[in-house]
Amino acid sequence: MALLVADKVGVWRGAGPGRRQVVRDVSLQVASGELFGLLGPNGAGKTSLLSVLSGLEVPGSGEVWLEGKPLAQTHPGRVGLAPQDLAFYGNLTGRENLEFAGQLYGLAGATLRDRVERLLASVGLADSAGRLANTYSGGMQRRLNMALALVSDPAILFLDEPTVGVDPHSRNLLFEQIRDWNSGGLTIVYISHYMEEVRELCPRIAIMDHGQVVACDRVETLLARERGTLRALLEGEIAADLPGRLGLIPLGIQDGWASWSCHEPDRIAPELVRLAEQAGCRVRRLETRPADLQQVFLGLTGNALRDE
Repeated sequence: MALLVADKVGVWRGAGPGRRQVVRDVSLQVASGELFGLLGPNGAGKTSLLSVLSGLEVPGSGEVWLEGKPLAQTHPGRVGLAPQDLAFYGNLTGRENLEFAGQLYGLAGATLRDRVERLLASVGLADSAGRLANTYSGGMQRRLNMALALVSDPAILFLDEPTVGVDPHSRNLLFEQIRDWNSGGLTIVYISHYMEEVRELCPRIAIMDHGQVVACDRVETLLARERGTLRALLEGEIAADLPGRLGLIPLGIQDGWASWSCHEPDRIAPELVRLAEQAGCRVRRLETRPADLQQVFLGLTGNALRDE
């Protein structure tokens, strides 16, 4: 069941002759309970799309639906957003920030206290809850930012570049908590330009560039479109027609190593060994390198990931 539906969403920026479209007719669906990745370089339109999907901005064209209703008719508390720019008060403690946010959503008394304590524990800030937020490390601030997005008990959580400026320990803690929240049924949209993070967390992703979704599918399906590499250290020569029979494209020979590009090199490798040895060519060593998400990205957009 689709929890979130975007239908031909368009977003414009600027006015007059400088007016430009930064999101172009984007349509996508996020299923209930899904951990969905939105990947693309900075400037691709991810944050502008996020503003519309989270209800911060009305689209210039198209519609967004949440839980079967137009987003504009949905209670704001049904959407949780942890923005890339930290959104808390540095002169309040971690606990005070969460209490204040909860009060804005109408929480009070034991309900508010229980919600705040559970969130503090879940992001590893229970022991630091009485400290001012501006004394927190970068990783602690990111974790507080995420906890604030969950105070209202949302149906969907948007995480915009949640690991910017965090150390590896905090990054791993964030990933563990994201998986725990998702396994508990929370729908999460993870927005990033870090391909390895999206690959590690999200079974299904959309790739954006120049304001458009250029691909949306399961990661395995996207990877299957690209060619990996197969290398073999040969003793003798393989039959001239063998690479063609296996769908191998020669990349050259260096220091006795023959290299080919191919789809699913791990699957093809045993067949290469079998057929080569049948023809009297011994395969002394074999190496495979499957396609990775960067290849998919570059194949779709022709761009390396860009910095701000």
